[in-house]
Amino acid sequence: MDNISCPACKQEYSEIQEICENCKFPFNGTEKEKSLHIGRFINKKGVIVDSSDAIRRSQLILYAIAGINALFIIVITLTGKIQLFDIALNGILALVFLLCGLFIRQRPMLLTLIPLILILGIYALNFLVDPSSIFKGIIVKLIIIGSLIYSLYLIDRAKRFQSKFGAD
Repeated sequence: MDNISCPACKQEYSEIQEICENCKFPFNGTEKEKSLHIGRFINKKGVIVDSSDAIRRSQLILYAIAGINALFIIVITLTGKIQLFDIALNGILALVFLLCGLFIRQRPMLLTLIPLILILGIYALNFLVDPSSIFKGIIVKLIIIGSLIYSLYLIDRAKRFQSKFGAD
């Protein structure tokens, strides 16, 4: 006897099942129930596409932050106010953000979390030095932080979906 596979998640069974153990597809359900289940499953599978889009947006944000840090180094150098600490710090930050952006597809959760922690740390240190700095560029700060947090959320959802259903 041939194996039977679930039309939704492709789980294989050697014998007929009432309900798929993996995704709860109703093998003996009406056509309407089967169609609704497959539709919901496909909708849930969209989280993988959403996660991929979020990773791409995070990548662009990281490139932009790296570029801003590199630009800051150029401005410091051109103004003649060469402060080795500022140049070194911004150079390291630019490199970290650039590398995280370049390799984010290999380790999306980690390489989104590292820049988020760095950014929050920078904002916290700036606040300690100058409390009014928290409000300077607040909209941009919120967009960056919100986007990275939302990317982490979507990456986690996609990872859970992939581990549960073995989907690509």
